[in-house]
Amino acid sequence: MNTQGMKYEMLFAPISINGLELKNRVVMSPTHDGFANKDGDVTPKLIDFYLRRAKGGLGMVIVGAVAINPRSFPPLVRLSDDQHIRGMSEFTAKIHAESDSKICAQLIDWLKFGKHWKQTINDLTSEEIIDKMDYFVKGAARAQQAGFDAVEIHGAHGYTIASFLSLNNKRTDGYGKTFEGRMKFVREVYDRVRNVVGPDYPVGIRINGDDFIIDGNTLKQTRLIAKALAEMGLDYISVSAGGRYEDARGVIPKVECPHPYPPIGGYSGYRCMPPSWMPEAVNVYLAADLRNTIRQAGFQTPVITAGRIPIPKVAEAVLKEGQADLIGLSRPLLRDPEWALKAEEERDKDIKKCTYCNDCVEREIHGEPSYCQYNKEQ
Repeated sequence: MNTQGMKYEMLFAPISINGLELKNRVVMSPTHDGFANKDGDVTPKLIDFYLRRAKGGLGMVIVGAVAINPRSFPPLVRLSDDQHIRGMSEFTAKIHAESDSKICAQLIDWLKFGKHWKQTINDLTSEEIIDKMDYFVKGAARAQQAGFDAVEIHGAHGYTIASFLSLNNKRTDGYGKTFEGRMKFVREVYDRVRNVVGPDYPVGIRINGDDFIIDGNTLKQTRLIAKALAEMGLDYISVSAGGRYEDARGVIPKVECPHPYPPIGGYSGYRCMPPSWMPEAVNVYLAADLRNTIRQAGFQTPVITAGRIPIPKVAEAVLKEGQADLIGLSRPLLRDPEWALKAEEERDKDIKKCTYCNDCVEREIHGEPSYCQYNKEQ
């Protein structure tokens, strides 16, 4: 047994993100867990869920979709009010005490839903834009106070920042229409967050490499976006894809709505969570392209890739080929929380492989925890 990771020397090489030292390049990408209570509080099940994976050898765990908007949106865990800091502090303390993984909070804001209606970015009032900026700033401050090692701004899929960045943003008040207009909201959010958390606290962002919808962003737009984000000073860029609402065909539980949540079912949704009939590493070329764009512009901003990367051999090849700096895993860690530990110990045959059946995604659609049907321990 080789516990130094010599076989996968890139995968288990340390990396620093704005002074935050990660022991390896394996990251738990943002994952719907569904274990918060109806008020968005941390629960024992939520702690156990993330602790099992942190103890499984990950360099960093990114807690997905931490709600910063006070509107109801169960079952997301929350940092939308100071009352949630205590529970989150206990959560991060547990992770730090029992593992050497770092822990990051992904901050999410979303547009409004209603019966037969979904708000668009073009509907937002000036007051709502200011409120949303405040949500991100206060959420980041609470995450730092609660002991998170970093924060990630959710700028991908069908949520608020992604909608500002989209070509579909036709606002004429300076927050849309042109490239600089579409960048204005995220610039102001980042500047204000950075001012609050300080220069040495890691602030990353997740974006789409391609929206995979008609009239959505493609690499033509996201190259410019990624370069601008690196220039702004984001400490890492995580590259996802799809997840837009425009071609979605799912359902919101108990809500009749033509704009379903989660935004899956259409092609854009499948590219966000690629199923078994798509190729391995199907979205990696997006991260590789944006990483190359950033490097050519003179920036060394780390890039995370994700999307159907099932086994360590595939992950190592991605890193060796310079397509990304870190590997994001979600469904493989639902299937086997010790994926990273087994890979580091060269016990590849012991890894319980995800089949990408997307049964976990189906559970999310129906408001259930996204556990793997083959992993009853979770």
